[in-house]
Amino acid sequence: MRLSTTVNLFILPADGTMKPYYEDIKNYQELGFSVLDCIFCGAAAANSPLRAPDWMDWCKRIAEESERLGISYTQSHMPFYNFAVPGLDPDKDEITRRSIIGASILGAKWIVGHPATAYDRYDLVKASKRACMEYYQPLVELAEKHGIGIALENMADFPHQGYKRSYCAWVEELCDLADSFHSDRVGICWDFGHANMVYKDQASCLREIGTRLKAVHVHDNMGDEDSHLAPFFGNIDWVPIMKALGEIGYGGEFSFEIRRIDLKLPKEVKNAQWKYAKTAGEYLLSLV
Repeated sequence: MRLSTTVNLFILPADGTMKPYYEDIKNYQELGFSVLDCIFCGAAAANSPLRAPDWMDWCKRIAEESERLGISYTQSHMPFYNFAVPGLDPDKDEITRRSIIGASILGAKWIVGHPATAYDRYDLVKASKRACMEYYQPLVELAEKHGIGIALENMADFPHQGYKRSYCAWVEELCDLADSFHSDRVGICWDFGHANMVYKDQASCLREIGTRLKAVHVHDNMGDEDSHLAPFFGNIDWVPIMKALGEIGYGGEFSFEIRRIDLKLPKEVKNAQWKYAKTAGEYLLSLV
């Protein structure tokens, strides 16, 4: 396992222009990160480079700049929306396809996707699983073509959704969905922050997932909302988690998803927060 962190490849400044996070990539390199998680979650914005005719060239330029800095990418994150609700946001479908190809251009081996929930259905689990199978099957085929896999992420009953019951918040649903594709290009991403809103014993969940685990999202919270805090700023018990990762032989990256840790910090102290996070991550890896 290597320590990694997410880098959002899209920024939307006040003037409405969108630029790649070249400065961010360089900053993480200066902080000592050599592996990054390239997320495409903001790629569906109206003026996103992924909507332009030369979008693949844009991805190649980022790959070239990253290689120059000694940065590699092993996991990514596609845009997400609740595709189980018909017609909700079909405009994201093509951007999602492009994010898979773009992640492959950057060298990622896995791209993370969210399961959707059919909230209005009486048969929520069956309807949600059916929607996920129909949505992801062509994406799995596309991913296979480009040498990348799709890791399905565990969900939670989120406050912003009124704590509605979410499909794949439970580990047995997530494993069942991943297994139903019968493909070694489909695995699981375990988000520790999401899981902390559902489980106290995450180690048992990881043992249940076993070799299906291909990516992780590392962040903390107090169990009540998806706060994306640095490790030890919430109430997650990390020691048994790290032991379980070792037991199941997890070989992916230990990747931070703590994008909010410096949200309100002055520029002058942002790096101090990141240096803490890196130290905490290295300590956690020493426990495996």
